[in-house]
Amino acid sequence: MIEVYALAAVALLAAGAVVGFLVVVALGIHREEAALSMTTTTSDRVARGARVANGLSARSPGILQEVSLYRQGRWPLAGQEVEW
Repeated sequence: MIEVYALAAVALLAAGAVVGFLVVVALGIHREEAALSMTTTTSDRVARGARVANGLSARSPGILQEVSLYRQGRWPLAGQEVEW
């Protein structure tokens, strides 16, 4: 009988975690839609979390190319020009 109680407790904990995650993501999506801010960065942690959970991001021009140059070890020293 104790196994049934333990299994029920684990199931309730897992269900609570899933429902909590979905509520936070839904709240973040609601805030993003209300602010109409999908094309800019956000300062709200809930909205950032919703973007991460949905796999979305707002990119700034040029950032990705600079990061790829840095990762490849081709980032220029001070005073050198970057060849795009």
